[in-house]
Amino acid sequence: MKTKIVAGAIFLASTSLSFAADMATKAPILAPVPVWSWTGFYLGGHVGAGWGTTESTLTGLTGAGGGIIPGGFPIDQNSRSGFLGGGQAGYNWQTGWAVLGVQGDIAGMDVKGTTPCVFIASCTGKSDWLATVTGRLGGVVADRTLVYVKGGAAWLHTDHTFSAAAGLGPAAFSVSSNSTSFGWLIGLGAEYAFDHNWSAFIEYDYMDFDKKSIAFDFSPLAGVPAVANVDIKNKLSIAKVGLNYKFGGPAVARY
Repeated sequence: MKTKIVAGAIFLASTSLSFAADMATKAPILAPVPVWSWTGFYLGGHVGAGWGTTESTLTGLTGAGGGIIPGGFPIDQNSRSGFLGGGQAGYNWQTGWAVLGVQGDIAGMDVKGTTPCVFIASCTGKSDWLATVTGRLGGVVADRTLVYVKGGAAWLHTDHTFSAAAGLGPAAFSVSSNSTSFGWLIGLGAEYAFDHNWSAFIEYDYMDFDKKSIAFDFSPLAGVPAVANVDIKNKLSIAKVGLNYKFGGPAVARY
């Protein structure tokens, strides 16, 4: 009798151990899986091209025989183009598929053009820096691709030159002035995260700047006080590509 009891206990124990081992083998092993998130601060750089127009209108003359010109006198519409390069910094916040963000950019540029104006002279416009502050709204598509639109404020600095070469008038001359114009920006782009911290983007932006009044001082040339007041209107488009580095590691899924 005792022998049968011991044998039964051994059988039950071995069966239980075998079942437990089988369950342990079949049980799935769950491990945290890294998940990409756009949330965080980022810093990066960009290069690109810019093109646009500068419209100049003579609004008045001060000095002997000067006065206001009703309605203004169009001087020129200068087409400009060139290259730019700079940096950007910002912050993104992702909720579900939507990504909200804010970004600041600053770029040095060489966007310029020269056109004939006022018969014997030429007008040159050369923009040398651009700064923007924008908000961004985007959506995540195809896993790590962010498509977005943006809008905000822009500041553009431009040097303006009115000149004539020798032989085209009484004498060669050159008069310069500059302006820093404020305007609005709208743009769109796409960004792809190819690493936990690195992403690349392509973007197009259009900017329209407020009219800015500047003065060209011709007094040294005329020998008497003579200043031309000119309204400047700038429009600018840019296309750029760049890289961003996002600080912090990936989010971790919790099971």
